[in-house]
Amino acid sequence: MWNDDLITLGYLEPGASEGGALTRFQRHAKRKYRKTAAGQSLLESPIYTGPEDGIAHQATLDEILRWVQKGYRLPLGFFAISRIETWGALREDMAGAWTAMIAKIQQLGGTIDGPYGDTKRPLMKTISVGASKYSFHIPGRAVDLNQGLGNSRYFVVPEPNGAQMWWRIYCKTADQTGAQGSRLDAGVKYHNFYTRQDAPIPDGFYMDLTAELSRGGLFERIRAQQGWQQETRQSEWWHFQWAPNKQKTFQDECELAGISEQQLRAAGYQDADLDHAPG
Repeated sequence: MWNDDLITLGYLEPGASEGGALTRFQRHAKRKYRKTAAGQSLLESPIYTGPEDGIAHQATLDEILRWVQKGYRLPLGFFAISRIETWGALREDMAGAWTAMIAKIQQLGGTIDGPYGDTKRPLMKTISVGASKYSFHIPGRAVDLNQGLGNSRYFVVPEPNGAQMWWRIYCKTADQTGAQGSRLDAGVKYHNFYTRQDAPIPDGFYMDLTAELSRGGLFERIRAQQGWQQETRQSEWWHFQWAPNKQKTFQDECELAGISEQQLRAAGYQDADLDHAPG
């Protein structure tokens, strides 16, 4: 029976109802991530092209059998978690790219060094103001920049788009002789989060930190949450996350980083939470 095979593959607990296990398998079969019973992580070009509807179509049964024969398992912990200096931890693919970005930004005269406000975040039953229970921090694919550099080296310029607020960070370069960065137009104003007012950016040389972090499409900023004007923690100007290969559900993201369904449920996540989009 395919239920028994799903147990073997790690998608179903013995004695548990099928629930959404078959749909989750179908979804995962279309991804490239595979993990063997021996614990090896590998990439495979997907073969399954069937639906994701939780119905045991022949194509689905064939794919389940193929996984069993290949020795594949639910890819729990496909990515390892790597340390970033003493400043926190990230999923290994983001960690490698972020470490390279640290060096690149330094060469340009800027900094994205820690200490960070947050990197990989543990599962918590109580969620603080401004934090999402589906945050990309939890599976280790987001960094909150050093907020202490705001108004010293980081100058955060508002970029409203309709009702949404986005931010652009200009970083004052280490060398202020003109050898690094460029001088900004005198009319550029940054937002002072202490006075809650916009003010002319101080004269000097700056690099566009947001542009450099976004270049190549690996890292992306996010918009401010509603109410940021009253609650600074909701401004999110410091948050950058790993953009490639976002998963459809929060559970899928967590599993790739080694967080099991059992751990999620122990932290209070329900079925709707597991199926919720990450972020």
